[in-house]
Amino acid sequence: MIKRLLLVLLASAASASAQTTAFGTNATANATAPADSAATAPATKGASKAVEEEVDNSVVITPFRSLTPPEAKTSRTFQLSKVNKLGFTETTKELQRLYSAFATQRIIDGSPAGSSKATGYLATVNYALVQDLGDNRFLAKAAWPAAGPNEALAAGADTMAVLLLDKPAKVGDTGKITGMHVGTVALLFTANYAPLTGKRFTLRREAFVECATLEDSPAGLQKFVEAVIAGAEMSATTNEQIPCKKCGGVGFTREAQKGQLLDKRIPCADCVSSGKVIISVETKFIP
Repeated sequence: MIKRLLLVLLASAASASAQTTAFGTNATANATAPADSAATAPATKGASKAVEEEVDNSVVITPFRSLTPPEAKTSRTFQLSKVNKLGFTETTKELQRLYSAFATQRIIDGSPAGSSKATGYLATVNYALVQDLGDNRFLAKAAWPAAGPNEALAAGADTMAVLLLDKPAKVGDTGKITGMHVGTVALLFTANYAPLTGKRFTLRREAFVECATLEDSPAGLQKFVEAVIAGAEMSATTNEQIPCKKCGGVGFTREAQKGQLLDKRIPCADCVSSGKVIISVETKFIP
């Protein structure tokens, strides 16, 4: 009898334990499932929100259009040993004029000669920095005068430009630099200035690299002369007026008229009746 009671109690306890365990497991699973869902939901929302808030701040600058000074149409030499000597065109005044042109066409760099010929037009650029593009590159509101023959580089007034500065700066800084024009570039970036904050788009703007030109002074001229005498190859490109070949410098051409003694005068289109044309001349300096 006692054995039977013990067997019944053991069976009941085992059954109760099994039910409790099964329920407990189910209850726990059912209870934790919403908790896991609740924990996962905010995490998913947070991740999606992070994706939505992620902004592409990369900056890509690529060349769009180059604008390089035209090559000289003709060349000549300037011999230093003939300066101010009778029968020669080389004079001190002409040397000073040519050196001034030379100084404004050279940028100081780390080359053995100490300077190199500028590959673009040089201009004085006034600026106010609008956005930092990294690596001393900035988007700026800028102004500069026209440069080059026939204003090849058009003047800019309160227009956006891309600047590469020599020294670190910060947005809001204003100043003035000598800039070498390196052409028009395509700038892909995300704006962080009003009213375009957060918008990613491409701007096509003129670009300038800050540089320093040679000193146009008597001391600079003396160093220049010494370098030429020592054998350095130096040249300057200038725009010079020369007699028009088409009209012979008189400003018009003649056309015979049948039955008349006087020829008909036709204004010269090449020189616009001035008798002179402007050409680009490279002057090479020799000892």
